[in-house]
Amino acid sequence: MTQTDYILRMIEQLGQMLAALRKIILQQSAPAQVIADRLTAAASSGGFDLELAKAASVETIEMLVAPEGDLDPARCWLVAEVLYLDGLQAQLEERPEEAAASLRKSLPLYTLLKPKGLFLGLPEAAARISEIEARLVTLDEQRAQPATRPQG
Repeated sequence: MTQTDYILRMIEQLGQMLAALRKIILQQSAPAQVIADRLTAAASSGGFDLELAKAASVETIEMLVAPEGDLDPARCWLVAEVLYLDGLQAQLEERPEEAAASLRKSLPLYTLLKPKGLFLGLPEAAARISEIEARLVTLDEQRAQPATRPQG
């Protein structure tokens, strides 16, 4: 029981850290490198490498959060949230390809969590899914627009 309480406290602390980081990203109140370092640290705290997750396929990431077929909801949420925040940061930095890639990887992870509803007071998976889908529509529209060339 003590180990379970410890794990729940760690998840709650990571959740608070990521919620604060989301606010910083949305307000664009920290340099990009600081945000990248914090995302990398959050991933590392959860036992995974952000760069590896960004390079891996969705199927590989799903195996990471469901070893032996049993979903680890805490790990799934953490990987999903870090990828979501990475995508959000990339979108705000006007890197649409990177943003879409990270958001598309986070989406199926939130879908795995959706039936579970609210997870330890952290954002509901259904709400995050809706936000990601809206962001992906915006990104797809931006990428579909032809680049304007300077006249000269």
